[in-house]
Amino acid sequence: MWTFAATIVSTVFIYLLFPSFKRWGVQTSWAITVNYFVAATLGWTLAGGSEAMTQALDSTWIVPLSVLGALFYPLFQLTARCSQELGVSVATIASKLSMAIPVLVLALVDGMDGITWGQWAGMALAFPAVWLSASSGNDQPLEAASSGPRPNLWWIPVTMFFGSGCIDLMFGWFSTDPSLDEPGMQMAFASVPFTLGGIVGLADQLRRGLGMPKRLDVMGGLLLGVTNFGSLYFLLLAFDSGMFERAMVVPLLNLSVIVLATVGGIYLLQDIPNQKARWGVALATASIGLMMLLG
Repeated sequence: MWTFAATIVSTVFIYLLFPSFKRWGVQTSWAITVNYFVAATLGWTLAGGSEAMTQALDSTWIVPLSVLGALFYPLFQLTARCSQELGVSVATIASKLSMAIPVLVLALVDGMDGITWGQWAGMALAFPAVWLSASSGNDQPLEAASSGPRPNLWWIPVTMFFGSGCIDLMFGWFSTDPSLDEPGMQMAFASVPFTLGGIVGLADQLRRGLGMPKRLDVMGGLLLGVTNFGSLYFLLLAFDSGMFERAMVVPLLNLSVIVLATVGGIYLLQDIPNQKARWGVALATASIGLMMLLG
């Protein structure tokens, strides 16, 4: 049980860190870049070091996973901006409801006979939940009225939803590859996109000429990297623990993250969702609940 709880807490902590970065004066782009190098270093170390790297380079999934890893940095940038500008609840809904995309695509590929009406209903609710959460960012709060009109940012959670869904689909597609049964290869599999995310992030910093990261940026990146890696590591342990059925782990995790992150945002950051966002949280809860209980 502790591994599942640790997965939830570490995942929620990621979403709470991004608004905190803005308050602490941490450059989010540098923190994200450092985060990926920290997570990659931890991953390759636990996977077996250079030997694991050699095995990964010879695997069938190295090229598509590397391409996927190149998308990690810009998508995490959007996640940070969404958490900072639209709220923690909107960011978690956009990211966590994306599981509807791989469920739908894999069902179309593998055959839809095994999809229950509860899963269909849950997937159907996912899209309006994301749309409500996305459109909630257009409702300008009263305290911000004096600072002028707020930019229309609905595209950020929508892009996160489809981007995260594509990433989940790729992971699901290769999750049954025989090479992942070898010792350390699961960790190596996760370390490849972490590594590419760091490289893309570093290239972006150099392109933009932002200079070297400050001490606060590095510390923020270390904290985010350890948390980011921890969420993946504990998730793998939760899958292996056998406490829940494997099909139940991700829906239950995502539901817990959405609810806990929303509550945490309210009490720790005074990030109170507006009416549309609250409806989004309610539909997200119903969506995951249907997929989990009636799947």
